[in-house]
Amino acid sequence: MTQSHVPTLTETAVRVDPRDSREYAGNQEDSPLYDICDNPERYSNVRYFDHEMVVVDDANAKSPDHIILMPRDTSIKEIANLTTEHLPLLYRFRHQSQIEIDRMSMENPSRIPMFMTGFHTIPSLFPLHCHVQDWSLSTDKMFNARHWKVPFSNMFISLDHVIEEMERTGKMSVDMEAYRRDWQTKPIRCPVCPGPQPQWEADVTGLANHWQDHIEEWKSTKTLPPKVSPSKQWEPTYPVILTTRRRSGFRIGVTDELDHLKRDFPGLEIYCYYTDEWLSIPKYVLDKTTIFLSTIELPPPEYALPRLEWIHLASSGLDLLITSPYNHRPGLQVTSSTGSGSTALAEFALMNTMLLSRNMPTALHNQAKHEWAPQPLMGYRTLSQLSVGILGFGSIGQQVAERFLALGSKVSAMNPKGLPQSSATPGSRLSEVNLLKADGKDTLRTFLCNQDVLILAAPLTPETVGLISREELESLPRNAIVVNIARGPLLDEHALAEYLTNGHLAGAALDVVIEEPLNARSPLWDLPNVIITPHIAAMHNKYNDNMIQVFEQNLRAHLEDKPKRNVAQLPVPAPPSATPLKSYTRPTYINSTASRSPKVVYAVRERGDGRNR
Repeated sequence: MTQSHVPTLTETAVRVDPRDSREYAGNQEDSPLYDICDNPERYSNVRYFDHEMVVVDDANAKSPDHIILMPRDTSIKEIANLTTEHLPLLYRFRHQSQIEIDRMSMENPSRIPMFMTGFHTIPSLFPLHCHVQDWSLSTDKMFNARHWKVPFSNMFISLDHVIEEMERTGKMSVDMEAYRRDWQTKPIRCPVCPGPQPQWEADVTGLANHWQDHIEEWKSTKTLPPKVSPSKQWEPTYPVILTTRRRSGFRIGVTDELDHLKRDFPGLEIYCYYTDEWLSIPKYVLDKTTIFLSTIELPPPEYALPRLEWIHLASSGLDLLITSPYNHRPGLQVTSSTGSGSTALAEFALMNTMLLSRNMPTALHNQAKHEWAPQPLMGYRTLSQLSVGILGFGSIGQQVAERFLALGSKVSAMNPKGLPQSSATPGSRLSEVNLLKADGKDTLRTFLCNQDVLILAAPLTPETVGLISREELESLPRNAIVVNIARGPLLDEHALAEYLTNGHLAGAALDVVIEEPLNARSPLWDLPNVIITPHIAAMHNKYNDNMIQVFEQNLRAHLEDKPKRNVAQLPVPAPPSATPLKSYTRPTYINSTASRSPKVVYAVRERGDGRNR
């Protein structure tokens, strides 16, 4: 079965690789693995073989237990040669690797139950061989820096990742030049310690002792590092951030804002591209990305990030996830930038309440017509005379309450479910808010009948869709004002337009609507007592700074394995248009033109119900 020797990209790379020529010689034709595959019965270290596979103890083991799985077909030189025809072989490798792991665990129950299964991206020898080894490592045999470079870098790719990519794309692409650059330039780093580390290349003995200390600590405490899988496999990852941003418009991006973190976390890599550059992003970058900062989009489905652990959204809304495969990806963590726009949203609510209560739309209309008409603008109520009800008492709702309380308003708050929790701090006036417990529609309508102003600040969830329907709007006192800074589907727009037209409601300010952009045929556009803004209330000039601050806090938590802020509950539920939820009704307009599918936005809760921007 021995094949004639044909040089490959890997072999060419190895020939010029700055590693010693003894073990990494370019002449792969003399690799001893070929004869083991062809004549396994001759070798005492062969544990098992059949017509398809050979299982052998590594003669140059770098772990107390180190097994190699090889195909009998030696024409498969490396992972780059794999095709979909080889998937059954890879499945056998996966099954056999678990058998070997179970055997190792039974033979030595006191060992640290951590194993690595996979391939070297630049193999030392041909043909294809899969390593199954104990993470304890035989530190006495790892006397050269290159012995540590493979397990402690991105030079090792797990068997599961190879299978996933083969199933998804039908091939395994490896950017050898990129891996060679990393081999030459990236320092060796302990995969457990997040902060600055010594120059281990110059002190391999110190690194061996350092790793042995970790092993002894795990044994004595009976703990393991994070992310050890139930199958006892562990693939260390190294922090690599990928982000994309738009070329124009409101620009959110990290650019140089996070470069200072590289001083605290050496080895941190940050890659930033434009949203139209996905085809230009090297596959090598995609393969090693562990963190994606989503400023405007998620990675398209055709671009896999096999090592991805965490996505941070620059917004508070989780709508990007609804149709994304990442919504159902096991083990993935998603956080949002909840709170980055809370102050701006609170000011938006206060500003529009003042504009509507003082009939400023009419004043602006008269100004445009050059009319001096004071009568419609007189007799308004001051804020100190208004009772303000806040539905959703999270970060936004509490910011809203602080501002209205400061101006003398009477403020009450209710969450869609349960009793609101105040996070009052010294100097705060939140203790003055009348907190009410939701207990069905009756308690909600009782709450509404006492409010001159209704501020919607609750997150959109399956439970809050259609929360403010016709009956709830009718419960508001005459001349009440409605301000929606939450999400459009909370509010029945048909009923809202009707009550604004018949005079029951004095006005409404809408930064969000059910379908965005708002259909040009919507009657809301032409109502004189409605203020419409295109979902921009949170986009103040410091939003990006606030978002970066949240991301940086979470990044430090991620690298130090501590809890993050604003963690989303996955999967995000499907939009109302796809799920029969309560009384949600998609608005329809006579003679309406075709509109885009609805942008339905779900929001993460930071503390309590209602933290959603």
